[in-house]
Amino acid sequence: MISVIIRTRNEERWIRPCLEGVLRQQVEQSIEIVLVDNSSSDKTIERARSICPELVLVELSEFLPGHALNEGIRASRGEYIVCLSAHCPPVDKNWLANLLKNLDDDLVAGVYGRQVPTSFTSAVDKRDLLLTFGLDRRVQQRDTFFHNANSMMRRYIWEQFPFDEAITNIEDRLWGKAVIEAGYQIVYEPEAAVFHHHGIHQDNRPDRARNVVQIIEENVPDLHPEIFSDPFDPRQLDVVALIPLSSSGAPADSSRRLIAQTIQAAKNAQYINRVFVVADNEEIAKVAIELGAEAPFLRPVGLSGKSIRADEVLKVFLEKLEDTGFIPDVVVPMEVLYPFRPEGLIDGVILHLLTGGFDTVIAGYPEYRPCWRSENGHYEPISTTDEPRFERNPINIGLPSLACATYPTNIRMGNRLLGKVGIYEVTSPLASIEVRTQEQIQMLTELIELDAHDIHERWLK
Repeated sequence: MISVIIRTRNEERWIRPCLEGVLRQQVEQSIEIVLVDNSSSDKTIERARSICPELVLVELSEFLPGHALNEGIRASRGEYIVCLSAHCPPVDKNWLANLLKNLDDDLVAGVYGRQVPTSFTSAVDKRDLLLTFGLDRRVQQRDTFFHNANSMMRRYIWEQFPFDEAITNIEDRLWGKAVIEAGYQIVYEPEAAVFHHHGIHQDNRPDRARNVVQIIEENVPDLHPEIFSDPFDPRQLDVVALIPLSSSGAPADSSRRLIAQTIQAAKNAQYINRVFVVADNEEIAKVAIELGAEAPFLRPVGLSGKSIRADEVLKVFLEKLEDTGFIPDVVVPMEVLYPFRPEGLIDGVILHLLTGGFDTVIAGYPEYRPCWRSENGHYEPISTTDEPRFERNPINIGLPSLACATYPTNIRMGNRLLGKVGIYEVTSPLASIEVRTQEQIQMLTELIELDAHDIHERWLK
């Protein structure tokens, strides 16, 4: 048996690709997963159990890396022990087999594998990973370097050389030193690769790192050409749309057409699995269900009204949804205020979130015209027109109600715009049209029904 020890603390975003990557491995031995969690405050444990119900859970209130690994190994049963960071999903289905083959030699105490940067890894960290974890297999007889983010050893070796439980870091380097001094060898196996979004050195110049990365990437062939991509595949995730509807808002109450357009936009997105409507009365919920959405429960009475923020409503709904045992990976809030969502917008926002390393991505309309901000009765410019329009950096007007993709953690905290926010630019001026009143709905309806000649005639008047 192979026991995979995974240390976690608030790894909700990463735990699905990590666990599913482990479960897809093609090895003859059975696989046991031991999760060592350090007081996660998010849904790491719940999500992990939904993916792998039979995992062994070890919970710690105080964290030291060596102690966490030792506790996980003590709770395991495997002859072979794997140490894997939760944010290091395996690159392919042969990762475990490629680690294991190196332990046929009794002189080898442990083996560690390659760490592949993601597309959103910073230039400094990407440079570090590419230089540290190269393409040539190495047998280390004097070099004590070892890395527990992606490694394997035999149980009887660990029993002789457990990890130091007192130190705050580099427990893997000290373990490597101990086994080398005892006459064993360490192997670096590049074919056993995992993704890793941050590096092992943190204090170098980004501009120089970018140059090194460019040179390395241009000259490094792909070891895994069929799947050498980022670990987050939206087709493998639970991505849900949440559409808040309120009887107090004119568009939601009086325009079935706007509701239908929003639900259809969500259903047309290839990466969205389920569409939920957050309604405050049975009539609106019934309409939404007829249009193909789900409405499992109504929002509380106190969360209706124009003064209530949509984020408050989304938070309560998500908590209720998660209480049923369903924990989405990505949440896409959508409001019915925008009737002209461009085709592909929702999928584009989702992909930008997953591949860009953001906490939230929203739609943004680039504004090149001069803009001012009011400051104590005065207007201060926030843009310049010194350059030609095509050379200016635009100010992006955020449109989170038009399109937004975020992680459940932000929704639970009641704010879609927390953390690192990315902008997915929308250049169609129609996309930014927002309708909130009955008068605006009527004007929009009349405009849609006009043909080009009527629009031209009305414009001339």
